[in-house]
Amino acid sequence: MLPGLAQCAQLRSQPVRDLAYLLAAPPPWHSGVEISRQRLLGPQGWPQLLALDADPTPLLAWLAARPTRRLGLYAEALLGYWFSQAPHIELVAANLPVRDGTLTVGEFDFLLRIDGEPCHLEAASKFYLQLDSAPHALVGPGLRDAWWLKYRKLASQLTLAQHPAARLPDGFGQLAACSRLTGWLFFPADTAPTHPAINTAACRGWWCRQQDSWPQQHPHSRWLALPRLQWLGPAQADEATTQSLPAMRAQLAQAEGPWLLAELLPDESGVWQEVARGFVVPDSWPVPELLGALLPRLAA
Repeated sequence: MLPGLAQCAQLRSQPVRDLAYLLAAPPPWHSGVEISRQRLLGPQGWPQLLALDADPTPLLAWLAARPTRRLGLYAEALLGYWFSQAPHIELVAANLPVRDGTLTVGEFDFLLRIDGEPCHLEAASKFYLQLDSAPHALVGPGLRDAWWLKYRKLASQLTLAQHPAARLPDGFGQLAACSRLTGWLFFPADTAPTHPAINTAACRGWWCRQQDSWPQQHPHSRWLALPRLQWLGPAQADEATTQSLPAMRAQLAQAEGPWLLAELLPDESGVWQEVARGFVVPDSWPVPELLGALLPRLAA
């Protein structure tokens, strides 16, 4: 059985749910060399995730030894755990730099052997908001990143093994490069993705400004503001930690930056499960100074 987002929601431990999401979620865009879920999970992937959810102690200890506030590093730590534990995968190297003299020209995210075959895997988990109908106008909520920049950078990263300065482990001479991309794309009501590389099956949400009418799936749903390290897997919560829509609107009325929110409904066991998510941004977003610094990089 291959887990999808519905199966991920069955898992009660958030780090295990996040790991399952990284292994199973559809890519936001097509790199042309996506590694399959089947190959990453292996024949026992879902039973292993269920067992880990029943006792997440080893994963929690792994993460405790690698503390971070950065979502990308958290995601890399989760994948690193899986690559070190999955019986069909050997983790050969992680974050291996390539240096040309004193210049660092790049870094291999992961060098693996999957079922004995060498593989260079680049991983990324990205969250972009569509500003307008232009195909390149998917930008990070902090306006320091954009899909088009990552799209071009990833293409360069995937050729890193061909650089003359690359020093690869024994047995990695014939090396396949592949990607594992996850994340969410967020759209206002009147726009949709237009670039052919964007995956039509990507995880999609909405974004709106504080003063707007927020999209709501159900009149009795509850809401949860998600800290950055809770952006990956589907959100879960006890009712006591959630808020009504009016209370959430009041809480974020003076927020200075974008907030990712999950809308939740209770399942049969009483756990509130995510049914939709979206970004609420200040009425002044995007900040002109930050956007002005980002746009020339997109046009380069």
